[in-house]
Amino acid sequence: MRKPKRSHRSGIAVTELAVGLPVLLLVMMGTVETCTMIRLQQKLKMVAYEGARVGVLPDAKASNVEWQCEVLSTDQRLNDVITVLDPVNPQALESGDWFTVEVRAPYASNDLMGGWGFGSYELTESVTLQKP
Repeated sequence: MRKPKRSHRSGIAVTELAVGLPVLLLVMMGTVETCTMIRLQQKLKMVAYEGARVGVLPDAKASNVEWQCEVLSTDQRLNDVITVLDPVNPQALESGDWFTVEVRAPYASNDLMGGWGFGSYELTESVTLQKP
């Protein structure tokens, strides 16, 4: 009887794992970071839109817009959000004037993994509405 030859495949499989696993993990983490950034952009866009919507209402004040943005940011678990209004006083708007709300937030303080890929990146969204 002949002895079966030993396969050398187990060594190749370990080498493939050692090379492929870090690449797979890097792609996976990059995908998670990208999806998180898109999700944060959408949340900021919603906060900016709702702030602008409140700003074009009759008798709207800057404090109303800032409060709306703050409440929605808290509800959406957004951290370190900065709201910028243009013009600063929505009460001065006439019918047909444009009102802009810009919302900014640092990516690192809103990321799931600490912003390892985009730590210093700041996300910004703005919405402009016309007062009816």
